[in-house]
Amino acid sequence: MRRMLLAVVTALTGLLAAGAAEAQSGFRVCNKTSWNLEVAKGLNTSTSGQAASILSEGWYKFAPGECATMWPGKLEYRYYLIFAQAPAENRVWKGNVSVCVARQAFTIKSGICDPSLNRRMFFEIDTDESESWTHNLNP
Repeated sequence: MRRMLLAVVTALTGLLAAGAAEAQSGFRVCNKTSWNLEVAKGLNTSTSGQAASILSEGWYKFAPGECATMWPGKLEYRYYLIFAQAPAENRVWKGNVSVCVARQAFTIKSGICDPSLNRRMFFEIDTDESESWTHNLNP
């Protein structure tokens, strides 16, 4: 009886651990600042030899210390794009990849930036082909 109970507890523990690992998979962003942040994400979905086709989406609101999964599940790409800003602090996290954004919540599914939209310089994150990744936005 004890062996059976031990086997059941061991099996349940393994299932819980697997579920926790699955919940943490994907591309996560964490706000390690004391400021409220607005985050936009981008992804170049073109294949080798094609012109860039960047899908962009935002604005995700992050409270201080908050983490969120931006792309759930096993990562399909090596490179991901992020732009973040703390408007009240006049602080931005930017890079050298020009991506189309809007002032309000947006999803842009093409590399063409309509004149009514804006461009922001996103930074590229190399996940080294990992299955999951967490990127911290530090002060």
